Amino acid sequence: MITNIGPSEKSVESSLQYWLMFLKFIVQKLDLRIDAPHLGEEDKEERRRLWWAAYIIDRHSSLSFNSRPVITDQECNQLPTPCPDSIWDQTGPLSAGKNETSYEADILNYAVRSLDMFGVFIPLSRQNVESNLSLWFISFQTLVGPDFIQLAEAENEVSALHCEAHIAYYALHLYHCMHILLYGPMDIVVMYEDLKWQASSEFVAACEHANACAKMAQHILRTDPHLSLMYRYYGTYFLQSCFIFLILAQKLGRQSDSLIIGNCAINLKVLDQFILTTNMDYQHDFARLIRKVLSDLIQNPASKEIDFQENIQPSLDPEMLRYRWTPGFKGLLPNLDRVG
Repeated sequence: MITNIGPSEKSVESSLQYWLMFLKFIVQKLDLRIDAPHLGEEDKEERRRLWWAAYIIDRHSSLSFNSRPVITDQECNQLPTPCPDSIWDQTGPLSAGKNETSYEADILNYAVRSLDMFGVFIPLSRQNVESNLSLWFISFQTLVGPDFIQLAEAENEVSALHCEAHIAYYALHLYHCMHILLYGPMDIVVMYEDLKWQASSEFVAACEHANACAKMAQHILRTDPHLSLMYRYYGTYFLQSCFIFLILAQKLGRQSDSLIIGNCAINLKVLDQFILTTNMDYQHDFARLIRKVLSDLIQNPASKEIDFQENIQPSLDPEMLRYRWTPGFKGLLPNLDRVG
């Protein structure tokens, strides 16, 4: 269902939003959130899993395409969550009473898996989100061990310590990207123009997490060179993690240090692989923009600095202004009617 209803290659990019709407309509029309009394436990569990898979896709597509979620938190508050995979994978019939917990009570304690992060980030308030992310990280650290965390943050090779290291790298990248979304605006133009935010402690925190994202992206490219694990989800969050260092490189110009240039180079490598994997327009646009900025920094180190007060239009490629997360725009969906 996830791979066929939610395609993302360029050939179907224009119809993606309609497939997503159809998916959400179907799961609601079938009342998958309701435990029908005449069904067996395995059928009930299968319906729960389909519902929560649709919930995850709904949250992700809303972030990607600047739209409101169709599946509301209110209709999920009292719903049971799927049973742990350790129970679901067991042979034999599924016993009744294995799943008594609701979304409201237990969604954050659900076993960490590669896609769980998408269902955890529910922006009710900053305090709640920070608390939820902290709980997730504690769960994640328990799963992979503190040695993995320390080595991953230090950019060391850790695949020998963990048989599924690439999954852990994806999870850590998403964890840090959630903090970028938490501490700063989503829209790249707002990021560039908001001088008050750029002078705040929130900007510093967002930069630290963007740096961590670049480290994780480098690990991901090494352990999953074709980005095959979850590219249809990962692309949106990776793009969001790239914005800050692109902005720093454009604003600082030749004053950009090796950390900024190095992270932009890492992000460009990952974007180039995304282009080979999915071939979507926004990835082409963003890769071209980063490549141009890096080329200017390397080939013209004495070029004129960009004034911090300069209007955004000459500084950002107009092609990128199509993909905005502000009212009237459609996020990563092409919007040919607007260019700024």
